[in-house]
Amino acid sequence: MAKFETTNYAQMRRCRMAHLHGQRVDEMFEDGATVTGYIHTVRPDLTCWPLRWTITIEQQPTQSPALLLQD
Repeated sequence: MAKFETTNYAQMRRCRMAHLHGQRVDEMFEDGATVTGYIHTVRPDLTCWPLRWTITIEQQPTQSPALLLQD
């Protein structure tokens, strides 16, 4: 898993929508890193201004407990 921080609202929305729909992302972050994978978490840091989000990306998707229960 890799963690990145961003203050870009549009980038955060793209990552959050990919997380909700279980899609892969191919993002370039502010430090110049280009990452491809699945979004694990998108967490806001509400203690600073401008707002900052920590995005965790993993190479393989994890199955949610709800998906594991369905047979």
